[in-house]
Amino acid sequence: MSTVTVPTYTANAAGNLRASASLAASASFNNDVDYSAKFEAQIHIKNTPGGTISGTRGLKVEIFRRYGSGPTTAETPMMTFYMPSQTISTAESFDFFLSTGKYNIKVTNLDAAQAVTVEMGDDTVTSLTTT
Repeated sequence: MSTVTVPTYTANAAGNLRASASLAASASFNNDVDYSAKFEAQIHIKNTPGGTISGTRGLKVEIFRRYGSGPTTAETPMMTFYMPSQTISTAESFDFFLSTGKYNIKVTNLDAAQAVTVEMGDDTVTSLTTT
């Protein structure tokens, strides 16, 4: 008899971690997330530049591990990604995956002169069922 293992996948609403909103020039936001009771989180970040893009364009996404019982946020990011913001008024998106744990996700607008619109959401895998 063969067995099958099926994940329990939860598709959350778009923008459930950060609703689509303006991020000012050179500004950042941080979002603490807790996936300590999940097998996996799938993070989706959407960036829409405005009608003008400066030479210092793009988004920087840093993921910091949070550790200990407090928890404490690590001093150095464990992953860093860049989104290029190459085309005016055109959305771009990026996905990455996180395993069980607690994290801080920091998003920085690298454009020193222009605001962008940023949205962030997650989907999760909460359990596995074997039949």
